[in-house]
Amino acid sequence: MREHAKKYTGHYAVLHYMAIVCLCVLGSTAAHAQKYHFHNLTVEDGLVQSQATCLAQDKTGHLWVGTFGGLSRYDGRGFTNYTVNDGLLHNTVRAVAADKAGNIWIGGIEGLSCFNGKTFKHYRKQVQVTRDLNNTQQIIPLGDTTWWRVQGDVFCVTGGSIKYFPTPGESGVASAIMADSNGLWVAKKTAVYHYHKRCWDTLYFLLDSTEVPPIIHKILRRNDGSIWMAGTYGIYQVAESYIVPHTINSEPLTFLPGISSAAEDNNGSIWLGTGNGAISIIGSSIFYYNKRNGLTDNNINDAIKDAEGNIWMASDGQGVFRFSGTQFTGLDEAAGLPSAQVMALAYNGVDSLFIGTYDAGIHIFQNGKVRALPFPSAPVPAIMTLCYTPDQRLWIGTRGRGLWTYDNGSFRQYAKPEQPFPSNYINRLYIDTFNRMWIGFTNGTMVLEDGMFKMADTNTSPVYSFLTIGYDSTLIATEGGLRLFHAGEATPFRTGTVIDNSAIQCFIMRGRELWLGSSDNGLIRYDLGAGKAQLINKSQGMRSDFIYNIVTDEENNVWVGTGFGIHKVQIKANGEPLVTFYGKAQGISGMESNINSVLKMPDGSIWFGTTNGALHYTPNTPAVSASPAYIILQSVKIAGENVIDPRWYDSSDNWYSIPYGLSLPYKKNNIAFTFQAVTLSGAQQALYRYRMEGLDAPWSDWSTNNSVTYSALPPGKYTFRVQCRSNAGAGTPDLVYHFEIITPFQQTTWFRLSVILACILAGILLQYSYNRRKQERLRLLAKLRAEEQGKVRTRTAEDFHDEIGNKLTRINVLTNVLKSKVELSPETSRILGQIQDNTSQLYSGTRDILWSLKPSNDVLYEILHRIRDLGTELFQDTDIQFSFTGTDEKWNNYRLDMEMSRNLTMIFKEALNNCLKYADAKNVSMDVHWKQRNVLQIVLRDDGKGFDTQIAYKGNGLTNMHNRAERLKGKLYIDSKPGKGTIISLTFKIPPNR
Repeated sequence: MREHAKKYTGHYAVLHYMAIVCLCVLGSTAAHAQKYHFHNLTVEDGLVQSQATCLAQDKTGHLWVGTFGGLSRYDGRGFTNYTVNDGLLHNTVRAVAADKAGNIWIGGIEGLSCFNGKTFKHYRKQVQVTRDLNNTQQIIPLGDTTWWRVQGDVFCVTGGSIKYFPTPGESGVASAIMADSNGLWVAKKTAVYHYHKRCWDTLYFLLDSTEVPPIIHKILRRNDGSIWMAGTYGIYQVAESYIVPHTINSEPLTFLPGISSAAEDNNGSIWLGTGNGAISIIGSSIFYYNKRNGLTDNNINDAIKDAEGNIWMASDGQGVFRFSGTQFTGLDEAAGLPSAQVMALAYNGVDSLFIGTYDAGIHIFQNGKVRALPFPSAPVPAIMTLCYTPDQRLWIGTRGRGLWTYDNGSFRQYAKPEQPFPSNYINRLYIDTFNRMWIGFTNGTMVLEDGMFKMADTNTSPVYSFLTIGYDSTLIATEGGLRLFHAGEATPFRTGTVIDNSAIQCFIMRGRELWLGSSDNGLIRYDLGAGKAQLINKSQGMRSDFIYNIVTDEENNVWVGTGFGIHKVQIKANGEPLVTFYGKAQGISGMESNINSVLKMPDGSIWFGTTNGALHYTPNTPAVSASPAYIILQSVKIAGENVIDPRWYDSSDNWYSIPYGLSLPYKKNNIAFTFQAVTLSGAQQALYRYRMEGLDAPWSDWSTNNSVTYSALPPGKYTFRVQCRSNAGAGTPDLVYHFEIITPFQQTTWFRLSVILACILAGILLQYSYNRRKQERLRLLAKLRAEEQGKVRTRTAEDFHDEIGNKLTRINVLTNVLKSKVELSPETSRILGQIQDNTSQLYSGTRDILWSLKPSNDVLYEILHRIRDLGTELFQDTDIQFSFTGTDEKWNNYRLDMEMSRNLTMIFKEALNNCLKYADAKNVSMDVHWKQRNVLQIVLRDDGKGFDTQIAYKGNGLTNMHNRAERLKGKLYIDSKPGKGTIISLTFKIPPNR
C-alpha cells in the first residue's frame, strides 16, 4: 500500500471563489433563450417504463434501456420490451451491458442474467451481503469474463459460473468499477484500487486534511487514455499514483454536486449526469442543461456514448434523452416566444433578429434573449412578411392591416383607402438590386420606388414571391403562374418545361441556375442558359413535395424548408442531387415550414420559420449524422401466414426469428421482407434500395421504404439484397439473404425427362402389346393350324396304315402263298425273296412315317424312347449289347415339332444302322444328358473298329446327319479313329414348353 499523499493545500481558499464563478457561468448558460435539441423517448414512444436506470449498446447498434418496469431495446424507430413474462428475474433492472458475442447482461435485485435473444441464463450471488449502496449496479463484459458490481461487492462470471471476487479494503462499499485491458479499477470510500497482472495497487485522494474523500460513482477512461472519476463532490483524475481534482484554469472542479454518471463524446467533451439535469465540460467551458434549455430537471442515472457519437442519458421519470450536437437550436414558447407560428424573419445587420408571428406580433431576439416589440394596434395583426431595408427601417406586411414601418421606436401604417393598394392583405415584401421594394398582395403587385407606390402588374392573382434575375428584370411568383417584370411591363414567363405547369411559391438564384419551390412538383432546378429543368422530389429522397422556402449556404448548398422537415440538396459531379433530410431526430422541432420564412445570416447560419417556432441552423458545429453499421432483417413472412413452418428452414435468428436455409414450397411464393439500418441518430435519414437477385429486375429507387413484398415468385434460388445510404454518406454493408422456392416436381428437368421416357416406354409398351397380341394371334393361329395339322396327320396316318400297310401286308402274304403253290426255280425264288425283303423294309419305313405322323409322338419323351426302341430292335438278334440311359419324366413337358422330331430320329437311326453295318462293335450305348438353359445332349458310343472321318465324310450318310443337325440348330460332333471306336455327340436347345 502506498503512503497517504501530501495534503492538497489551498483547496478551500479557492473553492468559494470558483463556485461563484462557475455558478455564474451556469446561470448565464441556462438563461440562454435558444433551446438545445435533446431527443426524448418516453413511454409514448414505446419505452416500457419512464424511470430509466441504465443504458448499453450492442454490437448491431441497438440501444438497451433498463427501467423499473423491465428492459427495452431501441432500434432507431421503435422499442421491443422484455419483462418477467419474457424471462427476466425481476422487472427492476439496475444494470445492463452487451458483450462482443451479442449477449445482453442484465443486473437486477434478484441476480444477474445473460440473454441471447431467445433464452435467459440466470446467475445468483454466491455471497449474500446486506449493504446496498444507492441500489446501483455495474456490469462490464471483458473478453471471456463479465464483471458485476452489486451491493458494494464485486463478482465475476467466467466459464459459465459466477464467483465472488475479493477486493482490498472494507467489503461491501465498492461504489464504482471499471475493467479494460489495463486491469480492474475498484473505487471505495477512501481509495481506488487497481488490479493488474494479479497484483493490487492503491491510489489515494490528494485532499486537504479537512476534506472528506468523495464517493466515486463513475470511473471513465477518456479517449486520450487518462483516467477520470466522477463522484459526490466533483471531477477527479489520476495523476501519477494519486487522485486529484480536475482543474480548469488551475482551479479544481470540486463544486459540482451529485454526479452519478459520466461519458465522453467524439469531440472530447465530458458529459456528467447529475441530480438535476446534466453538465458538459468542453475545454475550459462548462454548460448546464435542464428543462429550461431542452433537457430535464430530473436525475440522470446513466450516460453513454453510442457508436455514432450520440450522448444518451437515462433520466429518472422522463425516459431517455439523446444529444447529437448543436447544429440546430430553436426558439419556441418554452424559450420565451409567445407564438410558435413564425411567419417572417428579418435582421438589422447588427444585433437584432426580428421574428414575425401569426398571432403574437413581432419579437426581437437579441443577446440570447427574446423580447416583444409592442405593436401600436390592437388586436395585433397576423405578421405575414418582414423586410429590413438599407435605410434601417423595418417594413411589416400584415394580414388585413396593410403595410407598416418601424423606425427609431415608432410605427407608421400604409393602408387602404389612403394608399392605392389593391387590398390590405400582404403576402410578400422584397428588396431588389435597385433598392426598390416589391409588395405582393393577395390580389396584385406594387413596387415602392422613390417614395412612391406604383402598380407593377395588373394581374390580380395572389403573389407569393419576387426575385431579381437580371438587369431590371424581376420574376414574380403568382397563383396564376410566373410573370416577368421588365422595362416597366409584366408578362407571362414561359420556359417550355415542367415549371409552366407547377404552382411556384418561392425561388432563388444560384449562379445561372434558377431554383424554384412548388406546392405540387417539389423542387425544380432550371438552367437559364440551357433552358432545361430537373425535378428533385420524393423520388430523389425528399420527404415532401410541398416547398415553402429556399436559401443557399456558404458552400452553395441549397436548403429547403418543406411541409415535412428541412432538406439540404447538394449537386454531385454527375449532376445528380444528394438530398439530406433533417427531422425531429436531428432537432427540427417544427416539421412544417412557413412560406418564404427563411433568413441567411452574415455568419453563415440560417433561420427557418416553422409552425413550431424559429429554427436556427449553425454550420461547422459538431453534429452526429446517421451512420448505421448494420442493416438488420427484421421479418420474413409469407402472405397470409404469421409463422413459417419450421420444416421449411434449417435454423433461425435468436433476435428476430429470421429463418435461415429457407426452402419454400412453390405455392408459398408471396414473401414480404422488413429491414432496417440500425441508427440511433435518426432512422428517418436512412435511404434504402433493394433488389431480388434471381429476378430480371433492377435496383429499386432510393427511398425511406423499409419493407417490400414480392408476389408470385417463380421457382428458383434467390438472393434478397438491400443497400443503405445515410446523411453521413458512409456506406453500410449490404444485407444479403438467401432463400429458395422449390421447383415443383412437374416443372423439374427430371420430371420432363421422366415424361419423355414414360412416353417412350409407353410407345414401347404399346408396340410390345401390339406385337404380343399379334404373336398371340399368330400363336393361336399356329395352334389352330397345329391342331388341324394334328388331325390331318392322324387321319393321314390312319389312312396310310389302312391303305399302304394293309396292301404291303397282303403283298407279303400273297408272295408266301405263291411260294407254296408254285414250284419255283432258284431264280424265281430269289426274286420272290427280294420282293418279300423290299416289302418288309418298306413296311418298316412306313411304320416310322406313321409314327411320326401321330401328334402324340411329338413329346420329347416319346421321341427319345422311339430312338431307344429303334436301337433295341436293331440289335435284338445280334451279338451287340445295346444300352440306353438318361430317361427322365420331365421330358414329357417338352414337345418338338414334326420337323425337329423327324430330323432327330433320322440322325440316330442312321447312326445306329452304321454301327450295325460297319462298326463290328460288341457294345453300343446311348446316353441322354440335360444341360443348363434347356440344352439336350445325346451321345452314342461303340467299341467297334472305328473309321477315318476324312474318308467317311465323302459318303452321303454322315453329310445328311450334319445337315439334319443344322436344321435342329445344334452341333454334331463325330470322334472316331481306326481301332478306337466311335463317339457321336449331338447337342441342341429344346424350344420353350409348348
